[in-house]
Amino acid sequence: MIIDKSKFANKKDLIAHIVANKSELIALKKSATKTTDPSYFISVPEKTESNKVITSNSNDDLESGIIKRTVVGNAYGWFDSHEDVHIPGIFSKSISENKSLIFHLHDHLYQVAAKVGTPRNIYEQSVSLSELGLNKMGSTVCLLMDSDIKKSYNEMIYEEYLTKQINQHSVGMIYVKLFFCANDPDYKEEYANWNTYKGYVINLDKAEENGYFWAVTEAKLREISCVLQGSNELTPTINTKHTEPSDDTHKEEPVITTQKTIDYNYLSNN
Repeated sequence: MIIDKSKFANKKDLIAHIVANKSELIALKKSATKTTDPSYFISVPEKTESNKVITSNSNDDLESGIIKRTVVGNAYGWFDSHEDVHIPGIFSKSISENKSLIFHLHDHLYQVAAKVGTPRNIYEQSVSLSELGLNKMGSTVCLLMDSDIKKSYNEMIYEEYLTKQINQHSVGMIYVKLFFCANDPDYKEEYANWNTYKGYVINLDKAEENGYFWAVTEAKLREISCVLQGSNELTPTINTKHTEPSDDTHKEEPVITTQKTIDYNYLSNN
């Protein structure tokens, strides 16, 4: 949900409005399933040329019409078009409790006929920013899905994955815990949130330009979809070196960016 900023004279008035109506805005966010549906798009970051081609997978079984891919459902720490920043561990509880009920779909169509693959594993793990397509040092925790993409489910999408044309994904999720973070010292709580979570933000310049963001620390994950353009651009199909991790490998991975690293133990207790 994006507020119509044209109604406000300046950024300070906008932040004042959000703070005054924060409880209602949080309730509205929690009441709906978030998908791509951006009201505006942040400028696409500079990509590295080497990430435009995905190496073919030797485990593909083309005769049976099954190809194995790892898709990035979400890259944490990215200020996205919903003005959200997902914090590491956001989906840990949901994955632990409902992994078998999280689907690989297309276009957020929550229907049997919308399945494009069968997930083999869903997990949160660190991926280098360069592997995500950013020409930038460091890494961030990502939501990853190892999926068996099946021709029998959707032949067109199978062919798109096979020919390396699908490089955007998006999550269907329900907010559970989120915090309003405002870069304004006049608001003690919101400014404290800003200072707590800003170290996670990869594209901090965009968040600073905006003046605020929503730090999402917990959400229920329903599905991961391939889409034309996600609210988070860092969601490609990748050949990851980290497939099939054990269930406990994702829980203490920090975000590593050019900003300071926040104490993850602090976040898990708040």
